[in-house]
Order: sequence, then C-alpha cells, then structure tokens
Amino acid sequence: MTEAGETVLEVREELQPQSSATPYYYIQAFLDNFLPLLFVLLVWEGVARLEIIHPALFPPVTEIFAKMWELTLEGIFLRDVFHSLARLLSSVFFAIVVGTLCGLLMGTNRWVEKIIIPPLNFFLAIPGIAIFPIVILWFGLTEKAIVFTLAFEASLSIMLNTWGGVKSVDVSLVNAGRALGAKGHRLFYKILIPAALPAIITGYRQGFSRAWRILVAGEMLASIGTGIGFRIFEARAFLASDVMYAGVIVIGVLGFLLERVALRSLEIFTVQRWGMVREL
Repeated sequence: MTEAGETVLEVREELQPQSSATPYYYIQAFLDNFLPLLFVLLVWEGVARLEIIHPALFPPVTEIFAKMWELTLEGIFLRDVFHSLARLLSSVFFAIVVGTLCGLLMGTNRWVEKIIIPPLNFFLAIPGIAIFPIVILWFGLTEKAIVFTLAFEASLSIMLNTWGGVKSVDVSLVNAGRALGAKGHRLFYKILIPAALPAIITGYRQGFSRAWRILVAGEMLASIGTGIGFRIFEARAFLASDVMYAGVIVIGVLGFLLERVALRSLEIFTVQRWGMVREL
C-alpha cells in the first residue's frame, strides 16, 4: 500500500467514533446512576425511622435489605430470580426473531405491510395483561402461558419499530447502494438493516420493557409457585411488607441492569460506534 493510502486509513481511523464500552464507562455509569438512588434510599430510611407511616406499611430500607439477604441465603430469591429471568429471556428471544423478521418483511413488501399493519395496531392498543386470561384458557396455569404472552407482546413493539426503521431509510442511501452494485439480498443486508438498526434496537428495548412488566403481573395471576411476581403476591397475603418491597427493588435492579448492560452495550458496539447516534 502506498504512503498516501496509509495516511487515508489513519485519518479514517481517527475520525471513526470509538466505542464507549470500556471499564471506565461502566464504572462512571454505575456511579452516575447509583449516587441518586443512594440518596433516595437514605431519605427513605430517614422517613421510615420517623414512623410517620406505620412500619408495617413503610419499613426502613435496612430491614428490607436484611430480609432480602435472609431470603437470598435461604435460596428463595435466587430461585425466583432464576425462574423469572428464564421466562423473560426465552420469550424475548422468540420475540426478537419473529418481530424482526416480520418487521423487515413489512418494510420491504407493500402487500405484507397492508395485511399486518391493521391487526398490529389493534393488538398494540390492548394491554398485554388483558390477553393473559385468554392465553390461560389455551395453555392453563403453566410456563407456556407466561412465555407465550410475553413473546407475543414483545414482538409487537419489535415489529413496529423494525418496520418504521426500514421505512425511514433515506431513499438516496438506497439509490447510492444500487449505484455501487448492491442489489437483492446485498442491498438488504448492506444498506437497509444497518440504516434501520437504531430503530430496531429501540424496538428491542421497548419489547424488553413491555415483557418485563407483563412478566411480574403474569406470575402474580398464574400463581405457579416461583418467580419474583409470585413472591410479592404471596407476601401480600401474609402482610410481609419487607418481602414485598424487597421483591420490587429486585425487579427494578434486574430490569435496570439488563437494559443498561445488555441492550445499551449492543447500542454502543453498533450504531454509536458507527456514528449513527450521538454518545449518551
């Protein structure tokens, strides 16, 4: 390679946005998110110690974490977290596969778009937990009922965002790809999918959030014996507010970590690294 060619490559490497997924990034992100939460927990502890609200309804944070540690040592929380995550991840996996494929077909085929858009908008208007009793009629109070409901609801958001991402790809970008010889499947994989990826990842985030919220409610309704939602609902019957609050905190922490560590890292290594979105 000539000296001029090497210089061009060096300039391109310097101009290319660098990934922020470094140990320093995660440490800084942890501090930025942990310190405000720590402040809220300290205020919670102070208000609870004043007993403005009855301790049975609003226990101190220290008692909640002590109960959480006790349930963890007994293996109860670990088992609940494992079962909840297994249901969530398996359903989201199916939702990503089905939702992405259907969204891509909708964005590239006018007839498929016309057929799917009306029922898609119809089901998006229905709260996910509303169809759960109907799914129970099909599958009974089983794991299949929960996983099917989560996968179905998450796929709707993924499908919608994938379709919108493909439809919003700049026509000039497509024409440029065709001018450079990208046709058929090469145009699909080289132009459409990369250009639509920010919207697709947004759909993954929304689908995950939708599934996570329905999961907890589904575990409460199904009463299948395991899961964080089941544990919270069971604690309600015994007025164990510390267990209920502990379960809610675990739900928040797990959802936050999965969204920020898994989905945010995916965004950093792809669209942010390519310069398609600004660094957050």
